[in-house]
Amino acid sequence: MKTNRILLLASVLCFSLIATGCGEPLYEMTSEEEAIITLYASKAVAKFNKNQVIGIANARVKKGELDDEYVPDEDQEDQEEVPEETSTEELIDPETGEPVASEESDAVESSNEGTSDETSNNDEDSSVDSGYSFTNAVGIEGVEFTCSEFDVTTEYKASSSFVLTQIKGKKYLVLYIEAENKSDSAVDFSKYSNREYSLSLNGGEKSKSQYTPVSNDLSTFRGSMKPGEKKSFIIVFSFSNSAVESISSLELYVTSDGSTRGTTI
Repeated sequence: MKTNRILLLASVLCFSLIATGCGEPLYEMTSEEEAIITLYASKAVAKFNKNQVIGIANARVKKGELDDEYVPDEDQEDQEEVPEETSTEELIDPETGEPVASEESDAVESSNEGTSDETSNNDEDSSVDSGYSFTNAVGIEGVEFTCSEFDVTTEYKASSSFVLTQIKGKKYLVLYIEAENKSDSAVDFSKYSNREYSLSLNGGEKSKSQYTPVSNDLSTFRGSMKPGEKKSFIIVFSFSNSAVESISSLELYVTSDGSTRGTTI
């Protein structure tokens, strides 16, 4: 009986030793991986610890700083002591392992974008010829146009069934245009449906024409004029209240077939 107990105990011990040796060994991290995890953990704690007043707010590590042979030079130590100076070293985000763009590079990119936009706007303005007569600017062959007057109003009643209601901070400017077909044949305005009309006040920003469903809106007119026929048209624009306070000049711009023609009213 005693012998059986000793054999049973020996069997259990042998089984335990055999079972302990099974399985895969634990993954051993390098010193750099341990440092990244430590930095990430400290960043996470600092980020969500509302009671923390001082400490790491945005844990980032410089490229190569985690290498064993890394030794900061005197310039880098001076930069760490003086936070106002910006470092040219590339920063690495410990969360993604990707380089982090500096604020200076972002500012340069924004400045370049702004310069590009200004250049494109200047190129667009330089392609506009503002020396046309009113008739040539509109550019409908055989028809002579003249702008008789303009009116500024807070609300424009285009017809009995359509009203451009008042918009806060805005006013409508209405151009009244007289047209006469000087040719010997009828002029079909539907051939000129691709025109866009813009108006500038005192050399300022352009405003595109407002859509109206009335039959005498020049920007949407698709009818025809018989030889010698005269017709009155309107074009409606919208401007801020300050823009229409003192109007010294009006410039109408007509765009079609990739070109813009301007005329001073």
